Amino acid sequence: MTFLKNALKFLASIYNLIQMIVLIVLFFLFRFVFTFSLEPANVTWIYASSMQTLAALIALLPISYGYYINNLDNEKKDNYDTYIIERLKSDVYHNMMTVIVYSLIVIVINLLSFFLSYDASFSFVIALLTIEGIGLISLYIYRLFDPNRVKEILKEFDKSDQVDPNQQVISLDTFITQYLELETAVKDFISNENDNELVDTLPLYDIVDNLSKDFPEINEHFDTFKEIIFHRNNLIHNYTETVVDYSKYAKILELKDLFEKQNSMFIQKKIFGNVVKIKSTVETCLKEYLLDMQNDNVDIGNIPDDFKEDIISLLHSYFISDYYFTNSLDDAQDADFEVIQNNYSERKLLGIDVKSIQPKNLRSIANAYFNRLDQRFLYLFLIDFDPAENRFIVMYKTKDKELRSIVVQ
Repeated sequence: MTFLKNALKFLASIYNLIQMIVLIVLFFLFRFVFTFSLEPANVTWIYASSMQTLAALIALLPISYGYYINNLDNEKKDNYDTYIIERLKSDVYHNMMTVIVYSLIVIVINLLSFFLSYDASFSFVIALLTIEGIGLISLYIYRLFDPNRVKEILKEFDKSDQVDPNQQVISLDTFITQYLELETAVKDFISNENDNELVDTLPLYDIVDNLSKDFPEINEHFDTFKEIIFHRNNLIHNYTETVVDYSKYAKILELKDLFEKQNSMFIQKKIFGNVVKIKSTVETCLKEYLLDMQNDNVDIGNIPDDFKEDIISLLHSYFISDYYFTNSLDDAQDADFEVIQNNYSERKLLGIDVKSIQPKNLRSIANAYFNRLDQRFLYLFLIDFDPAENRFIVMYKTKDKELRSIVVQ
């Protein structure tokens, strides 16, 4: 049924319809208006050359198809989602088979004519059918390289409702930005407890199409994902002819919020339930350091050599999990010690800076530190060593962004 549908669509193209009309007009002109005569040898030549020409072209069609498929896989897989590639392959295959079937029918008619109607008039019909076959092959080759072919497929898949002219106007840049954030949220969701390589290079379409059966949260919104993806692809390639559908944009925001909440819940359940747990771990670590200082008989009022490196080394030993990894000092980017989630986006969960500054300057420096990195980390801590009192002042922000401090001694 799919083959018949595609064959009829191919044969009913404007190019082919015009060609058929021209050939029919020529047939009636030469048959009933103009008079002509053919020698028997010429009639035989028409029958023979018709079969040879069509047979040679049939042999070349699979070669062109193989070249097209190889080119499609090598050059377009990074530009188009899988469904577009598969649709292009399917359409080209059905078009090729339509041309082959038509050519075989003409060849069979040629063979039957030797027994049924071997005359000049019928040879003229054979010639016109052969020309039609050559025209179909030309159309097939043109469609292989038609730049509008992908655009037509994208329009066909994007089943957007008629856009309300009074809808809120959304720019393409805003739409794509939110789409990419949704893709990141979904990849984070999948890679929270799975290997990152599972989704690193997969576009959102392949994730939804291939992995939805393994993740009920994605499968539940399967159709919505497809609507968004089809609309996004159509916008990118047909932006001058397509308007951003606000309903699709709203669905992106809903799904992004859903999966970001799922990711936050995962962090709370499996990594850091709240800031109190982090505070307790940091406090335990600092108490161990103070105990080591006491055992080493470090004089009060002096800052131990490499105290920052020693504290960070202890932090590494306390913050261990399969769900995150740690960086520090030269390997860290923003803070002295960083806890980074082991998922697709590698979200920065915790940043800790270790300093030794005057207590009177601590709050102003802490405020600057928290304001600068507030958007980079989920949790932030500042550890200040006060050598005069041989104690640590730990400053941190709560979930409601309230600045608090504790003293460890």
